Amino acid sequence: MKNKFVCLLLSFVMFNLPLHASQVPMTPTEKQAQAVNLNRADVKVLSKSIKGIGKKRAEAIVKYRGEHGDFKRVEDLASVPGIGKTFVNSHLQELKNKLIVE
Repeated sequence: MKNKFVCLLLSFVMFNLPLHASQVPMTPTEKQAQAVNLNRADVKVLSKSIKGIGKKRAEAIVKYRGEHGDFKRVEDLASVPGIGKTFVNSHLQELKNKLIVE
């Protein structure tokens, strides 16, 4: 009985250890490697990168970029028809975390 209890306790501890492991923060280089380049990404990549940017908004971004040239900053997305200032302001931190402008 005591052995079963010890085995049960050890298995519980072992299976829960990964839950308590701390995440190592990403370096700026790692963040940049995962970020999507707003000036190079196609519709498929853009539509999967940010929640709230689906196919239509991604198409609008690519079309706007083609007509007006490369974006200078992430905030410039507010000028894209169908996106606007409200969306950009409410999602700005996520946009800056997931998009880069090069």
